[in-house]
Amino acid sequence: MNDNTAFSAGVRFGGLTDRTEIKILVCYLLTNAKQPLTSQQIIDTLIGQQLVNYFELQDALSHLASQNIITEEYGVYSITEEGKDISRQLEKALPFSVKERAYKAVIEILQYESLKRQNKTAITPLENGGYNLNCTISDNDFTLFSFNLHMPDEKSAKLAEENFIKYGQDIFKCVLGITTENPAMYKDFLEKFGRQ
Repeated sequence: MNDNTAFSAGVRFGGLTDRTEIKILVCYLLTNAKQPLTSQQIIDTLIGQQLVNYFELQDALSHLASQNIITEEYGVYSITEEGKDISRQLEKALPFSVKERAYKAVIEILQYESLKRQNKTAITPLENGGYNLNCTISDNDFTLFSFNLHMPDEKSAKLAEENFIKYGQDIFKCVLGITTENPAMYKDFLEKFGRQ
């Protein structure tokens, strides 16, 4: 193993096993996310896609921060101008499939977290058995839409919670369309699910 060969445990075929490439990928990710990322978001993106080894990623983050290529404050990483320059100059060294998987994964994570802030949920165990799932969409302090569902078990409550987080706005439009007798508000959503 040469000095630049990274550990490959947990890395899928086509992932990165070169330490320099891992650092370039971190710079690419932070540049193209266009916002600071938490340590967990970076881990969920790159480890979740099995693009790099966990320990190599931690080492890359530490090294890049020590070189002031990225900055870290309270577990949140930002890219410096120097880091953006490195990303632009060297991103061609990365395989296209790696860049594409990393970019798609981070965008999905950021979109999901944005939806989670808008489409709030709470799961509460009930004394008589089962679980209550509260789903709410609010605009600042004003509640636009809220309902409770009784779910038979925690697994089904968590599944319904995930679906509300992903589709809360669509569910709201469907209910509003039905209650106001406006089928145009829910037709596309129902057709989309009918095709699946």
